[in-house]
Amino acid sequence: MTRSQMLQALLHELGALRAELLSRHTFVQVGGPADWFVVVRDRDALIDIVRAAHFAGTPLSVLGAGSNVLIRDGGLRGVVLRNETRACRRIGEATFEVDSGARFAALARSTARTGLTGLEWAAGIPGAIGGGLPTNAGAYGSELSDVLVSISTVAPNGDVAELSADELGLSYRYSKFRGGGLQGHIITALTFKLRPGDVYAALAEIDRVEALRKINAPTGPSLGSMFKNPAHESRSAGQLIDQAGLKGTRMGAAQVSDLHANYILNVDVGNARATDFLELIAHVQDRVEERFGVRLEPEIAVIGEDAADDE
Repeated sequence: MTRSQMLQALLHELGALRAELLSRHTFVQVGGPADWFVVVRDRDALIDIVRAAHFAGTPLSVLGAGSNVLIRDGGLRGVVLRNETRACRRIGEATFEVDSGARFAALARSTARTGLTGLEWAAGIPGAIGGGLPTNAGAYGSELSDVLVSISTVAPNGDVAELSADELGLSYRYSKFRGGGLQGHIITALTFKLRPGDVYAALAEIDRVEALRKINAPTGPSLGSMFKNPAHESRSAGQLIDQAGLKGTRMGAAQVSDLHANYILNVDVGNARATDFLELIAHVQDRVEERFGVRLEPEIAVIGEDAADDE
């Protein structure tokens, strides 16, 4: 059996789908087809798929919850893996290891219930922990690097490695996964060290964070927080977009939110295309730069190929 045949057999065993539209698996409900789409629910299967794709020379992309990502209309080649690994293992008084597919909000609440504090801020983040690490996800003045001890990965050559938090180059919305030598590494698990604390106070803080999100974050399909807050600028990205008069600006199905200007919504799901969002993103960047001399940098990942009729 060839390496390609071994990969095909593993995909078949895991119930992979051919030509699956990725718009069904992203928060913004946009994205072209995957050659192969497979869901994995345990770490061993995740590692097996990564290695099999590597040895077969087949491209592989990983989605967590599908938040903060824009997939182009031509979709993704090779294998797209949806990471639904969610096991959590306590390995010390305040230390635990969690699979990379675990969701921020669920993890924040479950750790608070056990008397561990330090992740309350994450209760308002909709995505998966592993998907948030490359941008050092954070909110309300806290971020993953505050509590991260180490991670486990599968390297592009199929080797399993453990890396300490200090090796990841974590800073505001950046890590070495985004341009510092760890591109292509697939995160399989993360180890955190929290603090013992009061259960009821932690749960009350989670309730407060979730209430703030409901007030400030638009509902419905969106790209989430679109742009990084610029360095050396007192105003946030949302404030700059608002002051540039861009709230409500629409291109195709993509529209700058009237509630929070740093969110771009999908207001016509049935007809939405990634090109609508790319055009609106560029328009917002140009207008803000013209007005304030600041070029906003996207916080989201843009991946995939253009559709044939866009080339």
